Amino acid sequence: MNLIPSLSVLVTAFMALTSAVALPQSESDLVESRIYGGGGSDKCLREEDANLLRDAYVRMISAWNPVDAKYLTDDFKDTSASINILIGKPLDGSVPTFASKQEFLDHMTVAPDNLPLRVTFSTFNCNYITIIWTATFGVAQKPVRGIAVAGATYNKQKRMWQIKSLDVEWNSMAYLLDIGGSYTLPAQGPPPA
Repeated sequence: MNLIPSLSVLVTAFMALTSAVALPQSESDLVESRIYGGGGSDKCLREEDANLLRDAYVRMISAWNPVDAKYLTDDFKDTSASINILIGKPLDGSVPTFASKQEFLDHMTVAPDNLPLRVTFSTFNCNYITIIWTATFGVAQKPVRGIAVAGATYNKQKRMWQIKSLDVEWNSMAYLLDIGGSYTLPAQGPPPA
């Protein structure tokens, strides 16, 4: 048995095989390949990414800073029946509250929410982050409890996760009182027979 020629063939085959495989070009490519599997495979949020986007959302609503706009995709949209009821938009979900990133940015620039959000619970899966929050503010100082579900997507060009969509709902009556509004409950009639 001639071992040297056999080893030579194996080494040559191994080198040919490894040289044909595209290796990442930079350290950041290598890290991304290890984390996300590289090769265009689907990406899922990791805990640190979910926390980063959760914190960015809280900052956007609590203390608007245009720098945080980088966390929104270009095709971002926000839907909230809680907001729609206060601004006169349809409640059936047929009309987003903010149909584009620019609508959201325009609103936040002119009338930022500045709610003191306190996260009481958050969780995530591959592409969604769920945040339960409370905020006490304004005239009535009634605690408002809400939930936000942020849809996330990975932007390959920017090499970062971004928020693609927000679905937000909260106790609109407490919010209404906090912003100085009022409401009247329906008349209480006799119990049904």
